Amino acid sequence: MSGRARLALCAAAATLMTACALLPLVDQPTWLFTTILLVGVQTGVGAAARRVPLARPLTVAAQALVTLMLLTLVFARRQAVGGLVPGPDAFRHFGELLQQGSDDVSRYAIPAPLTDGIELMLIGGVLVIGLLVDTLAVTFRSAAPAGLPLLALYSVAAGLSDSGTDWLSFLIAAAGYLMLLLAESRDRLAQWGRVFGGASRDPGGPESGAVAPVRAGRRLGAVALGVAVLVPAIPLFSIQGGLLDAAGTGVGAGNGRGGTISAVNPLVSLRDSLNVDNDRQVLSLRTTAGDLSDMYLRIVSLDDFDGTTWKPSQRHIVALPDVLPTPAGLDSGVKRSTVRTRITAADWYAQDWLPMPYPRAG
Repeated sequence: MSGRARLALCAAAATLMTACALLPLVDQPTWLFTTILLVGVQTGVGAAARRVPLARPLTVAAQALVTLMLLTLVFARRQAVGGLVPGPDAFRHFGELLQQGSDDVSRYAIPAPLTDGIELMLIGGVLVIGLLVDTLAVTFRSAAPAGLPLLALYSVAAGLSDSGTDWLSFLIAAAGYLMLLLAESRDRLAQWGRVFGGASRDPGGPESGAVAPVRAGRRLGAVALGVAVLVPAIPLFSIQGGLLDAAGTGVGAGNGRGGTISAVNPLVSLRDSLNVDNDRQVLSLRTTAGDLSDMYLRIVSLDDFDGTTWKPSQRHIVALPDVLPTPAGLDSGVKRSTVRTRITAADWYAQDWLPMPYPRAG
């Protein structure tokens, strides 16, 4: 395999590996399989155009044209000429799908259902990033700037996710970019001719005394990935707790002493979770109480008014007592009975508070 072909494959792999960070945003991963196929065709067209060879702008134009035809085939073949060539109706349909996708993004909570609009935004976005990465790294032979579109793709996933992307997604994306850099370095090194090292210790054996630059680059890349993943978890002496430790005196959902509880506006979070068109079970409740007329679930109390809006006050984290305290306003002379209640929330329902049964006010 030639160096440029290897570089093209690494560019496609880096794009797809970074795109894996988008998987938690929707409830179905099927869009990724379609994306893999389309990115493969896009990469093959670029490799064929460079082999002809075509001028660099013509190579990029050929890839962009094929990418548009592929999107037309997948999303707008009924509106296209011959099912492949986009016309005015196809572009109009693309606009409707993009508008639908924009509305769905604002309507659904993460993970959102894989609607046609959201699927077009995901696949189309990855193909655009893949074209940019292939153009910079392969057509113009500059792999380092290709990290910018990869970073943009990863940042979208980290920005839209409720808790950001996890370390595994970062590791996969970073490994793809390092693989692309190593492929370019290997290609540049090969242009200088064969690399010779020191003499072998075994006169009759292979040249084992040489240290392969590519192998050394792989080792350096592995060390860089390890440092990037492990360093944030190391506690800093100047800060109380590690960078990934939520406990301490800072704001967060920590479980240490002296911590605080703070979160986003619960009304916004509740609206995003419940403002959907389809019926989905959010909570399930099983209780031994015979009468539910005087009991309801309370998530949080909006008891702090800043002059404009009500919001929950910042509360200090305390140890959970064995017996929950008496609700405010309940007289000690009121007859009581023990009630056992089990509440289960759906995995997609994102809240920072635990729904608890609470006596109805009034």
